[in-house]
Amino acid sequence: MRIALAEKKISWEPILVNLRAREQKRPEFLALNPNGKVPVLIDGETLVYDSTIINEYLEERYPEVPLTYPDPSRRAKVRQWEDYGDNNFLLPAERIFIHDKGWRQFQPAELDEFRQRILESLAFVEEALAGKDYLVDRFSYADISFAPRVILLDQLRIPLWHDFTNVRAWIDRLKQRPSLQNLEH
Repeated sequence: MRIALAEKKISWEPILVNLRAREQKRPEFLALNPNGKVPVLIDGETLVYDSTIINEYLEERYPEVPLTYPDPSRRAKVRQWEDYGDNNFLLPAERIFIHDKGWRQFQPAELDEFRQRILESLAFVEEALAGKDYLVDRFSYADISFAPRVILLDQLRIPLWHDFTNVRAWIDRLKQRPSLQNLEH
């Protein structure tokens, strides 16, 4: 969501939620999102939760800098990549991230499995990026779904296989985008 807001040049004010203190499970937060998860977006009188739904809302409400496509076929590709990224890359990457932060502990075998899942998903991305700068033609929500953690692979101790030349170039392009600078990790 922060990347999309930056790409669209929308000013916003964060409200920090301490996940370690389980503030997302308090009644005042559950009134905003009954699932007890972040992020939540409040835009005037509109309240939206779930990052995918928030991104779709931002796209419809603020179309000036498009991060998807008007064409249903390419818009579906963006959505599929977002879903793939969330389930096959971001989920195991988040687990390693929270383990490393000490917020939750996983067994070494689980961490190895998470790293393997990440590498397998990056192998799929490697093939998809052949001849392209971004997953669906230009920078979009498809790339955003990977961006916050794919730029931290070194920090997550995930060495890229030597033949991931497309992924390496893609990560370098992502790191150059102003919207990906100074993300709070």
